[in-house]
Amino acid sequence: MKQLLVLITLAGLSACQPGGYHLTSRTARRIGIDSASAPADSSVARFLLPYRQGLDRSMNEVLTRSTGRIEKGPPGAPLNNLLTDALLQQASLRYGKPIDCSHLNYGGIRNNLPEGNITTGSIFEVMPFDNQLVIMTVTGTMLQQLLDHFAKGDKLVMGGLRARIRGGQVHDVAFTNGRTLQPNETYTVAMSDYVADGGDNTGFLRNPVRRETLTYLIRDTLIDYFRQQGKSGQPITPTSDGRFTVE
Repeated sequence: MKQLLVLITLAGLSACQPGGYHLTSRTARRIGIDSASAPADSSVARFLLPYRQGLDRSMNEVLTRSTGRIEKGPPGAPLNNLLTDALLQQASLRYGKPIDCSHLNYGGIRNNLPEGNITTGSIFEVMPFDNQLVIMTVTGTMLQQLLDHFAKGDKLVMGGLRARIRGGQVHDVAFTNGRTLQPNETYTVAMSDYVADGGDNTGFLRNPVRRETLTYLIRDTLIDYFRQQGKSGQPITPTSDGRFTVE
């Protein structure tokens, strides 16, 4: 029987000192809550049943299949590549024009994908946060800073480009659309609003050339991508395509 312990804290206050109220005492007690002390309310359970059934159907929808487990890891790992490629494709469709590259926060990828059926629930486990898709137009200098920032901790997760990583810095960047990285040119990057807002110490991104929010959750881009893959009838095969060479 699983027990949930709730901590209740009571504080005494006094206003007899200059400056207003001050804490004078604390007391606390634990209350054990389990199925014996708080049995399920059958009427509430019946009320919620249709919602639960609908949620189960949604989460158990099989989007596609994989021939093997797909795992995240250092730059160029199979899951890193698959997710950023999926993001780049779906972002370009929603944006209505090509995007140079895509980025995902390594720490925001919370699970691997299983061998066999990949369901909507699988994608929620991988990407549980409600982060919005943002298209950032940045200078080459700013993009280089982004690449180096994440390469230092082996957490660089990018789609749409190939590069060499040496000593925590990124070199010889070549985009799959044929462009090269030049300091004074501008580039479009699909990323989450978390990183665009300065999350994971990316404050240098707060003043881009342009920022556009597409009102499209990162998680939904992935669900849409995997659903389309499933319709093709071809399973996903985990691969590392060598987009990053670590020296």
